[in-house]
Amino acid sequence: MAIPQQLFFSGVVRGESAMQSERDVGSKVKYEVTVSNQGQSLKTLGSAFLNIMWPHEIANGKWLLYPMRVELEGGQGPGQKGLCSPRPNILQLDVDSRDRRRRELEPPEQPEPGEQQEPSMSWWPVSSAEKKKNITLDCARGTANCVVFSCPLYSFDRAAVLRVWGRLWNSTFLEEYSAVKSLEVIVRANITVKSSIKNLMLRDASTVIPVMVYLDPVAVVAEGVPWWVILLAVLAGLLVLALLVLLLWKTMVGKVMEAEKCGLSQLERGSENRKGNSG
Repeated sequence: MAIPQQLFFSGVVRGESAMQSERDVGSKVKYEVTVSNQGQSLKTLGSAFLNIMWPHEIANGKWLLYPMRVELEGGQGPGQKGLCSPRPNILQLDVDSRDRRRRELEPPEQPEPGEQQEPSMSWWPVSSAEKKKNITLDCARGTANCVVFSCPLYSFDRAAVLRVWGRLWNSTFLEEYSAVKSLEVIVRANITVKSSIKNLMLRDASTVIPVMVYLDPVAVVAEGVPWWVILLAVLAGLLVLALLVLLLWKTMVGKVMEAEKCGLSQLERGSENRKGNSG
């Protein structure tokens, strides 16, 4: 499974050399593959490997999903974690400190502040991007290039869980797919066994994990509205605000003048009464 199952991209294009931390890359995603063995221990069957085909590039060589961390739990003996190859994070980007503390404490997965959540489709904005085609990025179809992370299962008696953390390469999607309605990114995983035993069968030895990618809804709204319309709307808002201020000012001035007139008239009547009494 993938967490989350929908990712979003927005912002500005940044070169690879500008990436210092994993947060500079784009939205975070976590893949988790669980395999179980309800039969004989693989110690007696031969050597087994849990593999994940990670789409790290699109067809033209630009980054797609940047792998940050690969972890295998189980399949190595009680309490041991396996080592997978090749090593991820080849750019040696800084790991988010909050992510590091989160993994140490192992709380439930929580979205990062500022990361886009799954939007309500009831308010999904209508724009030019809605009319564009859908694209699938899949190594099996030749629309993406994959690196295969292979994790040996030395002692596979019950279950093993493979987790891969990555980041959506925001700049690539802005450059290549900003006018596309939606993209489907495919990650594949399988188990391979090298054994001398004949008629060895593996059930459900492969799986496909799709993730949908969209342009940020806020960016879609901005894309669908010309800049001069936004400028006119801002100017109209300022004009309305100025008219309201002027109206309030005139109202206040009118009330003050009316109060002053009432005060003067009362003073005049009072002086006339005093004159009449003295006469």
